[in-house]
Amino acid sequence: MSLDNIVLDSKVREKLDIAQYFIDIYVSSRKGLKQLGILRTERSLQADYAEWLAAQILGLKLEENPVNKGFDATDEDGNRYQIKSRIVSSLSERTSFDMKSGEQEFDYLVGVFFNRKFKVLGIIVAPYEVVKEHGRQTESRFSFRWNRRTAKDPRIRKILWKNEK
Repeated sequence: MSLDNIVLDSKVREKLDIAQYFIDIYVSSRKGLKQLGILRTERSLQADYAEWLAAQILGLKLEENPVNKGFDATDEDGNRYQIKSRIVSSLSERTSFDMKSGEQEFDYLVGVFFNRKFKVLGIIVAPYEVVKEHGRQTESRFSFRWNRRTAKDPRIRKILWKNEK
């Protein structure tokens, strides 16, 4: 049965029509993003876009298996990169990049900071030792903490960084 055949209040019908319009755009956009190689899984746009973007900017090769455990990409020297992203309102906002326990099979963490419209605010590259030092392990998760102290660590490279006023 189609929604077209159901008698609905005109306001409800208008909302459904608008929703369908945006869903059609969403589906078309996902298809286009898959064709570009940005979307590689059925995960969120945020995760796939961060991996693709980091690989483009840093010259990394994404793993064939998009859900590879432990790392997402490698460089020409064989270094392994775990790529994570967060949506934040500013680069001074405290947040964390979370990983499953036992997922630490990487040499570098790439952290991509997006705003709510997926504009890049910043990208960091942190060596594993620094990630471990600034992180916290729970029973099931490891979290790399991003805060003022971490942001000042000179071992963390800021690849792109939007200066805040």
